This record gives sequence, structure tokens and C-alpha cells, in this order.
Amino acid sequence: MYGTLIAFDDKEIVIKLEKAEKGRELLAFPIDKLSDSDRKYIESDEVAEKLKGDGEKHSWNLRNGLVVLGKVVDFAKKDVTIQRRRAKAYVNDRPIENLPEIYRKMVPRLVEHFENKKFSDDRVFLSWITQLGGASKTYHCEGVLLELTNGEEYAVPFFFFTEEDLKTLQPSWDKWLKSQGQEEEKQELHRQETLYLQSQAAAYQQQQDQMMQISRLQLQLSAVNVGVIDMWEVYLYPPNGVAAYPMSVVVTATNSDIASRIAIQNNPGYVVGPVRKISGR
Repeated sequence: MYGTLIAFDDKEIVIKLEKAEKGRELLAFPIDKLSDSDRKYIESDEVAEKLKGDGEKHSWNLRNGLVVLGKVVDFAKKDVTIQRRRAKAYVNDRPIENLPEIYRKMVPRLVEHFENKKFSDDRVFLSWITQLGGASKTYHCEGVLLELTNGEEYAVPFFFFTEEDLKTLQPSWDKWLKSQGQEEEKQELHRQETLYLQSQAAAYQQQQDQMMQISRLQLQLSAVNVGVIDMWEVYLYPPNGVAAYPMSVVVTATNSDIASRIAIQNNPGYVVGPVRKISGR
């Protein structure tokens, strides 16, 4: 079996066969099945530079005649938002004039596809963006992620490519979508489990706090019953200028001064009024 190494990761290599076998031109082969010399070869700088160079030489033909140089790195689902802010046109919060030339030329074609319009030149397209006023337009695109020769990655919708290129790009799309759905299900399950754990912990802590308050109240009542401390009713008045009603609170303390301080500490800003002992020694 003879072929050319075209890609690899930490588990497999991908070989393009010189002669297709059973209708397959590409063959994935586990790295752990390779000989020691073959593993050293694919880990060498020579192979890394070759693959990088090959990736940069990939070219893709668009329906409008443009040829894009870049490497396909993944499938993509992406929202493209176009709007006008401060007298400038933006694409996904980036000024349109700052986009790479190839991608900047693709944006009007994207709008033409979704809006069923035709822009004769950039001036007409920018005029259309101006007519949006402060509104924005968002388009959901499905396609591939291309790494351009400058190293930046951009999503390119399927409808941009020629039918010939789509024969290479699109066959695995449904499988990729299914894998994304499974990943989203896993993330949702993890979110639910995390929320449940947090809720359980919060409920447990609340229960502990309530038990602590009950225990503290029981201790205070026991102390009152045996004559160690007294129970006091403290009247509190809101400060001048504050729209609030007077109130009374019950606290346990050894004397009225301490009872007043406890009441103020628990209700800052209020002014102490009459204090009376309601049980105790």
C-alpha cells in the first residue's frame, strides 16, 4: 500500500492512496500501529513544514469567480451581524474596511443571498447599510472554517462554493451536526447537574442556619428560665426624615443597656425608645 502523508494528529495519520481501494482515496491509520522509524518521521520538522506549506497552497473556487487561498480547519455555524455605528459599517463588531480583502468582498455576496438583492458595487452595498439606520441584520450561516494565509480564521458559507468544491466539503456535514447536538446535550446535562448540586448545597446550608437559629433561641430561653439573663422588649423609632414605622424587638440580655445596644446593632439607624423587661429574674 503506497500513498502520501497529508495530515496527522496525536492518534492517527491520514494518507492519500496512490490507487483508490474500495472507492476510498483517503485512509486513516493509527499511529500506535506504525513502526518506530515511521513515528519519528511524522514527528520531524520536515513533515511539519511540508504539511504547513501544503495547507497554505489550498485554493477554493467561489461562485463569483474569486479564488480563496486557505486551509479548511473545521465545519462552522456562525451568525454574521451587519450594522452601521458612528457613521461606519461593521461586520460582527469589526469595521468592514479592516477585514481581509477577500472576506470584505464576500460580505456583500452574503447579503445578496439572504436578502435576494443585487449590489452592483461597494458604493451601493454601503448605501444599503446606511439605510439600516441604527438597526442591524443578522444572518445564520453554515459552512466551513477557513484559515487564510495570514493565519486568521473565517467562516465561509457553503453557498459560496462551486458545486465541484462542495462535493469535497459537504459530505460529512450531517455527521458533524449530529456530533454537535450530542455535545450540546452533554453541556445541558452538565448545566442541570451543576444547578441541582448548587441548589442542594444552598438548601442544606439554609437548613443548617435554621437549626443554628433554633438552637440559639432554645439556649436563650433556657438561660431566661434559669434566671441567667432576661428577655427585653425594646421600642425603636426611625431617624428623622426617614419614612418608616416605629417597631419593637425582643432581645435577651442581662440589663436594659445591653438590650438597647443589641437592638440598635441589629437595626442600625434606629433610635431607642422605651425598654421594658418582659420575663426573667
